Amino acid sequence: MRIDPRSPAHLNTIAQEIRELANGLTLFTHNTPETAAFTAGARMKALGSMTEMLSNTLLYNLSGEPSADRAERRGAGALATAAVGTSQAMGHLAEALQQVAFLQEHATRRPGPDLADAQQAAWNVIGDHLDDARTALEDTATQMEFDTLHLTQPPRRPAPRRTVPTPQAQRPPTPVSVPTAPRRRPAP
Repeated sequence: MRIDPRSPAHLNTIAQEIRELANGLTLFTHNTPETAAFTAGARMKALGSMTEMLSNTLLYNLSGEPSADRAERRGAGALATAAVGTSQAMGHLAEALQQVAFLQEHATRRPGPDLADAQQAAWNVIGDHLDDARTALEDTATQMEFDTLHLTQPPRRPAPRRTVPTPQAQRPPTPVSVPTAPRRRPAP
């Protein structure tokens, strides 16, 4: 699918796909390294395809002369922001897979307290990285939806400058002339 950065429908579709990838990105109560690998690996593969699609669109739209179309420029910016978020999520998923590889590597070792502690720590790290990936994807989808709302909004023009009266308490003191010679009191 070719993404048209000017199209709110295309950008909303991307945001929805990102949100769907975030759903279900958690560890279950009874996990095995295989289920954790599938959870992280399948999302990473889907994000890789999405990142490729985003990068192709950005390469096409950002190389060469800037577009005169404001919506296209804003849409390209939204896609670039989405590419950042999906790449961060992929990094977290890769870290989770690294921990799954550790679990697999040590699965046949003789059980012991040190191994049990290391395995529990690996599961904690996997859970943390899956949570971080889910958060990155949810934040990216939310930002993409926000950017889509403002895709065709006209540029803001600065308000005309007006002089605002300064409150009395903020005004500098007014100089008062003080006589240098003593004054005489008037006669009663």
